Amino acid sequence: MSHILRYAPLLCLLMVACAGRDSGWQKKTETVFMESSQVASLKKETLELWKGRVEQTKLGEALANFERLHAVNPNDLETLVYLTRGYYFLADSHLQDVEQKKKYYEKGASFGEKAMATNAVFKEAVKAGKDIDEALSSLTKAEVPAIYWTAANLGKWAKATGIAAALKYKNKLKAMVSRVEELEPDYFFAAPSRYWGGFYAVAPSFAGGDMKKSKSNFEKSLKFAPEYQGTKVLMAEVYFTKEDKKEEFEKILKEVLASKFDNHPEIGPENALEKKKAEKLLAKMNDLF
Repeated sequence: MSHILRYAPLLCLLMVACAGRDSGWQKKTETVFMESSQVASLKKETLELWKGRVEQTKLGEALANFERLHAVNPNDLETLVYLTRGYYFLADSHLQDVEQKKKYYEKGASFGEKAMATNAVFKEAVKAGKDIDEALSSLTKAEVPAIYWTAANLGKWAKATGIAAALKYKNKLKAMVSRVEELEPDYFFAAPSRYWGGFYAVAPSFAGGDMKKSKSNFEKSLKFAPEYQGTKVLMAEVYFTKEDKKEEFEKILKEVLASKFDNHPEIGPENALEKKKAEKLLAKMNDLF
């Protein structure tokens, strides 16, 4: 036992090192040439495919096309945001295998970091080795989608990778979501409050976990954007289960199943697949409580 304790600090350092990854701004994009008319046609086709992202095949085709568009113009922020958000949606709502989820969460995070680095001041700062917590201050409201979806991808990747990765990226993720909250608190249907609701529920008390803060943030997100069903599903999954509130768990998930937001112009596909998550959670309710 004494030998294990003696080498514990070294083991922790090794675990954290193994939990590392290269940031998107460190990865080079191979560019290609395409006529402007071809770009316009491809973009139109891709946006139509994006509308059908409730189907995994259409989402996959859309993402492949967005990657082609990215290769034509690596600094196009709009394309990069579609890629980081799209790979998150693929991993979170379509895929089941943990290793596949990790692969695409990481890919989504990389595209998100590339999107953040379209801000020249931010890019110069991080490439010079400046701490990201400080560099984030140079990002503006224009980069809010990039910051948020990068954090969403990176958080899910870290959680799936293990405790070392979760600890390594915890402060970075908090700083990113805080910057989103500072610039645009209601972004993507009150996403920052939803994020904090999940964070405070999942984090152990020594790392900032707080069930009262979790509840208040979930309620804040729901009050502002009741149409986004992912908030209710997440609250059921991480808050009501931990608080051992079976009746509330069942009630809120049945509300998701009864919701009429599948045709919402912005988040219809997301809501439709959140219903499938709700069904799966309800099916294993007796195992959770």
